[in-house]
Parts: sequence; C-alpha cells; structure tokens
Amino acid sequence: MDEIRKIYQHEFVPVGHPSKWSADTEPQLISNSALRRGGKGRPKSTRYLNEMDIRQMRGPRQCNFCREESHSRSRCPHCLGSSSGGTTIIVKR
Repeated sequence: MDEIRKIYQHEFVPVGHPSKWSADTEPQLISNSALRRGGKGRPKSTRYLNEMDIRQMRGPRQCNFCREESHSRSRCPHCLGSSSGGTTIIVKR
C-alpha cells in the first residue's frame, strides 16, 4: 500500500482541514439589466436587426384635410374649427 501512495504523492495536493481553507473567492454574478424582464407595457425586443428589418423612410407628414406637408389636420389653417377648439369643421371636397 505504501508503494501506491508513493506513486500518487506528487499528483494530488492535500486539501487540509476545512477551518484552514481560504474565504470563498467565487466571482460575483451581475445580471444584464437590458435583458431583464420589464414591468408594464410592450416588451422591448432583444433581437439584432439587419438590412431586411429596416423599414423604408416615410415621407413627411401631410395634413389629411388640405394635403399640405407643413402641418397636420389638428393645426390646419384652412379648417376653421382647429385653432378655436370648437366643433365646427368645414369639409373641403
């Protein structure tokens, strides 16, 4: 039996008594807050986008009332009820 111990004497380092072990040195795990589940609302996608996913640029906003590009229907100068806050709307056909 002594011969077997001599063979493995240099291969294994004895661990020793647990009271003499060093303190726990495990790395601290920190989660990625961007991938953590959020609370309310639509979840944010974590998928990487490529050329196929990019949408074509839309044109400038256009008023649905007079079809001009400088404003929206709520700020249309041609619609009398838009700036006064009233309910009167002139329909242009």
